[in-house]
Amino acid sequence: MIRLKSLIREISNNDLQRILQKIQNKQFTLFGQGDNGRVYEFEGEDKLFKITTESEEYRVAEILANEFSKYTTFIPVYYVDGTNGYIMAKASELSSKQKVAINQFIVNYKNYAREQGGEVSIFDYLDADGARNNDEQLVNFLRALQQDVRKINIPDLDLDLDFKTDNVMIWNGKMVMIDW
Repeated sequence: MIRLKSLIREISNNDLQRILQKIQNKQFTLFGQGDNGRVYEFEGEDKLFKITTESEEYRVAEILANEFSKYTTFIPVYYVDGTNGYIMAKASELSSKQKVAINQFIVNYKNYAREQGGEVSIFDYLDADGARNNDEQLVNFLRALQQDVRKINIPDLDLDLDFKTDNVMIWNGKMVMIDW
């Protein structure tokens, strides 16, 4: 008898093979780009392909690959190519309210960092004062993100995390980091 886990894995492998074939056949279009990479989309797919020049970003993607249930605050990464590309889920935009909450948090964090006079992470601010007077959904997301960053166990990832409104989106109804 076929187990559900095997069936799900098989479906995922079929999806992955189809996406890899589309990459080989150059059946993708530019979806967006930033300072360190480009993201491509495939017609009719809910997955994206990212090529990055940032080695630490790729290193995180390698850790996240196929660990959807372990790292719930990062966009699922399905495949890494061994060099600088990876396939990830496609997320949707934040609501206006969520964007405002993140932007306000970032303003408060920057003020806190200036007051501290040194390099501090968003989690240092969250632990010190950031959980007070901030959006509850955002605080819960940040607490979960803090735990995920600890599990990833890359030195200074908390300080290097590119936390900004453009890098947070919604996937399966939850906030996730789509770039780090």
